[in-house]
Amino acid sequence: MPKRLPLDRATASTQAAVHCPHFGPCGGCSMLDVRYTEEVGMKEAAFAQLVRGSQALRKARILPMLRAREPLFYRTALKVPFGHGEAGIVAGFFKRRTHTIVDLAQCAIQHPTLTRLLLDVKRFAAAIGVSIYDEHTHRGVLRHFLARVGSGTRELLAGFVVRDADDEAVRELAQATMEAWGGRGLVGVVENVNPERTNVILGDRTHTLVGRGHLLEEADGIRSRTPLEAFVQVNAAQASTLYREVARLLAPVDGKRIVDLYSGFGPIALRLAHAGARVVAIERNAAAVREGELAASDNGLSERVTFLASDADHGLRATDAQGLDAVVVDPPRRGLAPGVIATLKALAFERLVYVSCNPETFVRDLEALAPELRVKELRGVDLFPRTDHLESIAVLERTAARTPGP
Repeated sequence: MPKRLPLDRATASTQAAVHCPHFGPCGGCSMLDVRYTEEVGMKEAAFAQLVRGSQALRKARILPMLRAREPLFYRTALKVPFGHGEAGIVAGFFKRRTHTIVDLAQCAIQHPTLTRLLLDVKRFAAAIGVSIYDEHTHRGVLRHFLARVGSGTRELLAGFVVRDADDEAVRELAQATMEAWGGRGLVGVVENVNPERTNVILGDRTHTLVGRGHLLEEADGIRSRTPLEAFVQVNAAQASTLYREVARLLAPVDGKRIVDLYSGFGPIALRLAHAGARVVAIERNAAAVREGELAASDNGLSERVTFLASDADHGLRATDAQGLDAVVVDPPRRGLAPGVIATLKALAFERLVYVSCNPETFVRDLEALAPELRVKELRGVDLFPRTDHLESIAVLERTAARTPGP
């Protein structure tokens, strides 16, 4: 989950811009009570205050925030827990700062198809009598419902997170869901097994119950086959905006040699390779690396992008630094480890693009990369409209020539 911005609501209007019966208690969003233009202004002000509070960043140019074209119904991925309510099975987002589930009937930020699919699944589960997991007693089977809409294809993929595998009622639920939705874009239903007493949603094992276990997607000229457990941005349209901004900050990329650190299955690396760059994509998750290699092959980019299964620091050190032009980093919310920062400062590349889901660690790391790497410009990207989260991006340039090698 991205880090929240400290937004100042003092000047916001009190007239609700969007009505949702769940708004307030529901933790799915927090900004429906202000108009989107006001939300953008609050986010820009909070981001600027955070940046200007840093001595190292005061001279950096802050560009206008890349606002979302569609601030409603944008979430193309859904993850919600199941639970027990007074009237039976409930499924939805947690109430703020609790583990009490708000039983979802509609949602202003979720793709409407996913909301309808969830409501049908809940109804099927009640009719079949599927055992619902109870986090207090660690009993029951069905824990979470997951679903995604494929970018560019509108394919649907659904999944159940369960405590125990091979439950007959869960298989019946998968079959009922496929029968009802197979003609409306659903290509498969998968099962992820998580037997642990934990708040972590996914376990280590996933298998297909019916249909196929991946989505076909097309975006920005790139085709991919992604499983439900793969990390993807929940706002597909705005993710494309973010990736175009990465390419703009590195332009021209044709013929350049670039490292993509924390690459996942390679949404950034594949786009840069498609634009003519030669890319080394470094990712510690072996399953994501396999997905990336498959996507590179499917798109005829295997000669332009190489995937390396490694943690960030070791992978960066293993990369031949001779002739390296630029690095892209998109770390988890905890930001860059000190060793990675030290290696980035020591290498010979000239430009670094930093993508972040946590403005606080973003600023911390930009300060730590100085003085060897100076921030030229930065901006927010509103990847999570109607919430108090903000994606950030910056381009840094080396202040003096370096010799290759960490």
